[in-house]
Amino acid sequence: MSKYVMASNGNDGSFWALNDANQALRYLGNASVQPEASQALTYIAVGNVNSIFGLSANGDVYQLVNTPYQPAPWTPMWHVSTSADGSTWGVDDHGNLFEWSNGQWQQRPTGGATALFIAVGDAGNVWTIDNTSGWWGGPGAPYKWNGTTFAPVAGAPNAQWISIAPDGTVWIQSNDNRTLYFDGAAWKVVAENTPSLFGIVAGNSGVVYGWDFGSLWMLGGNAWQPIEGVGPCASAGLAADGTLLVDGQPVSRLAGFAAWQSLTFPNRTMDTIAINAHKMYVLDVQTGSYLQWGGSTWQKIAGSNFASISAGTDGTLWGVDKSQGIWGFDGSNWQPIPGKMQKVSVGSSQYIAGLDSSGKLFFFNGSGWQAVVSPTSGAMLDVAIGSDASMFALDSNNRLWSRIAPGDWTLTGSIKLQQIDAADRYHVCGATLPDNSGNNSIWSGAGVAVGADHHLQRYFKSALWEERQKAITPSDE
Repeated sequence: MSKYVMASNGNDGSFWALNDANQALRYLGNASVQPEASQALTYIAVGNVNSIFGLSANGDVYQLVNTPYQPAPWTPMWHVSTSADGSTWGVDDHGNLFEWSNGQWQQRPTGGATALFIAVGDAGNVWTIDNTSGWWGGPGAPYKWNGTTFAPVAGAPNAQWISIAPDGTVWIQSNDNRTLYFDGAAWKVVAENTPSLFGIVAGNSGVVYGWDFGSLWMLGGNAWQPIEGVGPCASAGLAADGTLLVDGQPVSRLAGFAAWQSLTFPNRTMDTIAINAHKMYVLDVQTGSYLQWGGSTWQKIAGSNFASISAGTDGTLWGVDKSQGIWGFDGSNWQPIPGKMQKVSVGSSQYIAGLDSSGKLFFFNGSGWQAVVSPTSGAMLDVAIGSDASMFALDSNNRLWSRIAPGDWTLTGSIKLQQIDAADRYHVCGATLPDNSGNNSIWSGAGVAVGADHHLQRYFKSALWEERQKAITPSDE
């Protein structure tokens, strides 16, 4: 079962949690949750996809930053495919096929296929396409490596593109606009009359993406749907852990629920490969060489002895030290803030809330702390404020209250929480109370300001809050 300490999210769909093993967990929104295990943390704060901070056990502050790119030793192949077991094959600009072996390229027979494309699942699952059109991919008949040469695959439809999922399942985008997979005995049609996709990339459990040089698409059920937030897409790579890397001008990585992290590479890229969150490749078109990218890592920044931190959607970062002193980060150093609080919550530089040692709520007005009327007479256990001034609090019975300015406090839903975080009224998350076995879940809610009377008062519709435990809680380990 699972035990979680807290969750934090941004208003762009970035969503993280922290478990009791001090692992930071990135929720991708494509049914994948990735542990970011490069630094043990006791607290996490998310402003947006590019503003994620963590706190170590001794109170040191870390920021998640991108690692530098490194050249991959695959020149001069113009198209490469590689897999998690290290199997790597390439195609040169004359249609010759090569296997990377002992640190060098070894040419392999094509079996008569004109190969401008290669797909690798593992050492025993390598496919190409007999392509006579002179362009990347197909159309053409699929061929498979049999250990000696490539041979035609009986019964396989002519393919525009082939992708092998990490679990070994072979998927085909046919040149008659069908999407199929091989179940070990026969080809199964998943979608017909699909968009004119140029290529597809498959992950585990039937997760498949496609591209047409205009949009990135995702296969859901028996239909393809375009995905917003990605520019003209020339290729995509998908890993077993859900890492999705797309050449969407610029190259981007899926980093949350519809949150995309733009990555900077020196030149124009095409062809993207994802092995996992810390091993990805792109082809530098100008040099004809592949670059390897190692994902993100936690980098220590100034500050220590902190008990908690909070990040706003605009990157504002505040913290509370172990003596309840309050500090704001100016990008280089921590500056003292008047007052004492057991916790602060940052929505943005304009909207900052505090919870004092007695459980009373406060709002920072720019120079000092102004008391906020609590929803109940007892002490509050936690507070969160969004960048739109929406405020949330947990009472002494772990019930969630919300206040959408200028409205009053409203008891929201029936779920009981041990922690709460908010980016705005639409992006609120937390960790539930443990059950009788000591296990709990990561929870997310969404609220909508509905209706307005002639005083322009907005009311919060608590019925629109939902517990999404099945959707965002990782499988038991």
